[in-house]
Amino acid sequence: MKKIISLISFSSLLLMMAACSNKQALTAEEILVKTRAVKTLNTYDEMNCVVYDMKGVPASPQILIDRFISDDCVEGTGSFEIKYSFSGNSSEPESVYIQQSGGDYRSDLSFHPLALSIWVKGNKDNKGTFRFMLIQDTDMFTQDALHDKDRWQFFEYVDKEVLTKEEWTRVVMPYEAFTFAKGRDMGNNKLVLNRLEGYRIEVTNDDGTTCTGSFCIDNLEQLTSYTPEFKGTPKFSSVFIQLNRVYENTDWDKEFEASREVGIDTWIIQYAEGFNDRTEEKSSFYTPTKLPWVAKQYDIMNRMFEAAERNGVKLIIGLYPGDYSKKDTTAPEQYEFLVERNKQVFDELFALWGNHPSLVGWYITEEFHDGSYPVGWQQEPALSMLANYLQTVAAYVKSKSPKEVCIAPALWRGMPADLCGEWFGKIFAQTPDIDVLYLQDIGGRCLVDFDVDLPNWFAEIKKACDANGVIFGVDIESFKSCWCPDISMRAKSWVELEEQLRVAGMFTEHITNFSWATFKPGTDTYEGYKKYLAEK
Repeated sequence: MKKIISLISFSSLLLMMAACSNKQALTAEEILVKTRAVKTLNTYDEMNCVVYDMKGVPASPQILIDRFISDDCVEGTGSFEIKYSFSGNSSEPESVYIQQSGGDYRSDLSFHPLALSIWVKGNKDNKGTFRFMLIQDTDMFTQDALHDKDRWQFFEYVDKEVLTKEEWTRVVMPYEAFTFAKGRDMGNNKLVLNRLEGYRIEVTNDDGTTCTGSFCIDNLEQLTSYTPEFKGTPKFSSVFIQLNRVYENTDWDKEFEASREVGIDTWIIQYAEGFNDRTEEKSSFYTPTKLPWVAKQYDIMNRMFEAAERNGVKLIIGLYPGDYSKKDTTAPEQYEFLVERNKQVFDELFALWGNHPSLVGWYITEEFHDGSYPVGWQQEPALSMLANYLQTVAAYVKSKSPKEVCIAPALWRGMPADLCGEWFGKIFAQTPDIDVLYLQDIGGRCLVDFDVDLPNWFAEIKKACDANGVIFGVDIESFKSCWCPDISMRAKSWVELEEQLRVAGMFTEHITNFSWATFKPGTDTYEGYKKYLAEK
């Protein structure tokens, strides 16, 4: 086990107190005592999980910066070792930096804010000053100029000693101690914690000496005073299932009995057809169908409806398994195509089960998101074109069926929480026939913090739902599949899933689960949930 000494740099404390005229400003030790929910912003375990910008200023071959993975770390499997050099003979102030700027899956530092924290390990011979910078754009997501580097402002926290500390040192950086350093000068420059564009760690050659140096960084964290206030024993109200041919001979009585055993009486069928190739010939999971693009028919849904009636299970049916354009979300052709396909699929499904006692709703399958990759709907006209598409399909469904219409977009945190809530509000204002939002928490992809990110975004999006008569629900991912770190698809453990469920339960009773494949009997999630209910 590595020996780790936690130190809080004396010079950083002095700088903090100098920056804070408020007599009630907390010391670093007091901040750590008050800290509750914490979000890890960067573990620095992986070289390529994030795109970094590394430069020397002014540009010169004698001013260098590079990074490596070191096994000397505070947490996880590694840290970043940063190596740098200064020429000492530049006519301009020399500095080097490593910078991380974001897009989707962003952080919002305004949530019950206390401070940032980072661990640093230096070398006694190092020269230079450590500067941690927050990059903000107060006008982000302005129409036609969502992001503009010319608007960036840099606020810095300065520590003149930490690079010479040879033991791991925890640098606690209260937001009050950040001061405007450079960038767009607005006169009264203030740090706005929910308009963050990124972070920069900069080392400046304040003495103008010729030197080389190296230091390690690890475990950048967002410290908050937030304690989740869990409510009772939240439960799953439904579960998703993604059909495919492996379910051709499934005993649905057995499956439904298992779901009823843990109190789940509603199933959401994600697609009525196979989604492979999306717009090409495909399979349907119901019979009969006369749709010309269907090449293979299965009676899976027919048998599901028969078993659902026997077992008192309710079904919500997903329509056509389409997809939005990956190139241009302002082009009308794909929306028009999807509208026609959904109408045709709905007409067949309604003819089969529109009056079936087990049918309780319809699901528009095309999943959108609040992000920007590879394309998005963050600004007009894409936003209203998306809303118009959803409303057109929902209105067609409602013209024949009174059952509720559901959607399940993904929470990519492509915008700060307040702007994300406003964005959903603009959509819902144009979709009066959408009844239920099941917001994907993307909690299975190593991209979200359950007790910092989710409560913040959930609260803002729920406001938009409440203002427009939409039921706010959450779609919890019971699987785990991540690209960085590399984690192959698997069912979650119950311990992992329980926190997601409890967080969702603070905001809604409409909690679904994706999906039965990673929640069915025999998985730790199912067995753990069963015990959880028994212990309530």
